Amino acid sequence: MLIRIDAGTLPTRLAIFSGVITLGILTTSLFAGFDPALTLTYIRVLGVPGAIGCFLLSSFLMHTLFTYQQHKRHTDFPQPPRDTFFDGNWPTLKAAQSKNQLFDKFGEWVDTYGQTILFWRQYSPKYFTADPDIVRSMLTEISIFTKFKFIPNRSLFGQRMTGTSSFLTVVGGSQWAIKRKVMSPYFSKIHLTTMFDKCHDYIRRGLEQQFEEVEMDKTNVDIVEYYGELYQFFLGALGFDLDCELVSKNAKFHNAAIQGILKWAPLQFGSIRDVLKMRVDKGVNNTICYLTKLRNISREIIAAKMEEYNTKGPQPDDIIHHVITANQLYDEPGVTDADRITYMTDDIVTIFLVIDNMAKTLANMLVRVMREPRVYKRMVEEIRDANLTSLQSMDKSLRYTEMVILETLRLHPTLMRGIRVTKNENTELNNGLVIKDKGMIFFGQLVLHRSTKYWKDPYEFQPERWENGSKDITPFTYLPFVAGPRVCMGKHLAMLSMKLALYYTFKTHDMTPIAGEEKEMDWDYRFTIVRPTKGYTVNFSKVREDEEGTC
Repeated sequence: MLIRIDAGTLPTRLAIFSGVITLGILTTSLFAGFDPALTLTYIRVLGVPGAIGCFLLSSFLMHTLFTYQQHKRHTDFPQPPRDTFFDGNWPTLKAAQSKNQLFDKFGEWVDTYGQTILFWRQYSPKYFTADPDIVRSMLTEISIFTKFKFIPNRSLFGQRMTGTSSFLTVVGGSQWAIKRKVMSPYFSKIHLTTMFDKCHDYIRRGLEQQFEEVEMDKTNVDIVEYYGELYQFFLGALGFDLDCELVSKNAKFHNAAIQGILKWAPLQFGSIRDVLKMRVDKGVNNTICYLTKLRNISREIIAAKMEEYNTKGPQPDDIIHHVITANQLYDEPGVTDADRITYMTDDIVTIFLVIDNMAKTLANMLVRVMREPRVYKRMVEEIRDANLTSLQSMDKSLRYTEMVILETLRLHPTLMRGIRVTKNENTELNNGLVIKDKGMIFFGQLVLHRSTKYWKDPYEFQPERWENGSKDITPFTYLPFVAGPRVCMGKHLAMLSMKLALYYTFKTHDMTPIAGEEKEMDWDYRFTIVRPTKGYTVNFSKVREDEEGTC
């Protein structure tokens, strides 16, 4: 077999393995019955350079043998050809990631080699699927698949963000079951009906305040920041404000903190050189300070809410009261009151972070819709004639607007991929393929949502494809909110709040790209959360009163 060696990564690998081999030989010599004197004699005969050479050669041979055995064990699984013997498909994937084309590459492999494939991250096999039946199993059969435990983006350079215990990040077990049971009713459509007026009021007031800072037809507005700030203000409707409007008055700062965290958290796992440069970057260090302050604010909110909770009892419209209830019910041995405060803080920071997903979805949508004149015209006309007296009347009168949101989430899903790990060795998939050992398997919304196998003209922005709702959609090929036991609890709140935000944006205003960017649009698909990278700067203009329609 022709072995092609990647010289750029081999020295580091050899150094690690030679260290392991050296320790192994010395440990064996000292504790397993070999004569240490004989070992030292060999070293004296060979000399230090010779001994090091032997260690390097033996480590290289062992690594080569192990990699070869890994390849041989998995030859029966469909897979693209490896770039190199040692690095597998990793160079191709890193190059695709750097060009913002990672899921294009997976889509290409799926089309060429099959719906479920194996790929190599160096000597480690991973799996990717675009088979809806396997995706269904991954998301619903919790006895076979489990959520990946070691997701790194839970801290920022050592400063805790969401930890491993928030209702979003906790993997499973009794803690997950309790939090899910307590939190889910808050986000139900029935409960949101009772909260509609409060949500309505916060979105309206938030946008009115922000429009006061915009000079019509002149101010260049970054809609990622603009709607990010709106959603930090909107947290007041969920119970974050206390009596002093703590959150809504500080929405600008909270948004700056959240945007910084979301920018830097995925980048902290780059090369050593890049990480060292980041660690002295002023923006990174400011963001770490912001995160510390955000966790302190979260603790302040918890302290006030716990006093209120103990005095008045749990209030159904207050999301933080639900967080308190969930953490009080978690009564595992060894869990202290201090632990519960930490877990509640994780929950509050998680809410600060995930509420921004709704803002990103709005920004993704508006970048697209502004460049689709037919869609923009129909949506805005519907909005200006809408009836917002209740949640039901809003849903009924903003049907096309909902279709536009759904189509945005198809082409530009806020979350791009899911990961599961098989619980047992030799897991047979629905299509007869077997995952050996305990393997990690991915699916990608961007691949499923744009597959010609399941969608007509998948790259075209066509809200009309949702005319019949999801009746015409193949199950488990449209997953903006995932599905199964871990389906996004906040999906109804997301739809409600986005419709309100669109209504109070376009009821009295129009939005246009700034001069020179009329046709430019692009998105960043490299990291977990999709966001626009081009076309997100806009001008607002006031609509004449005779064009506003009736409420």
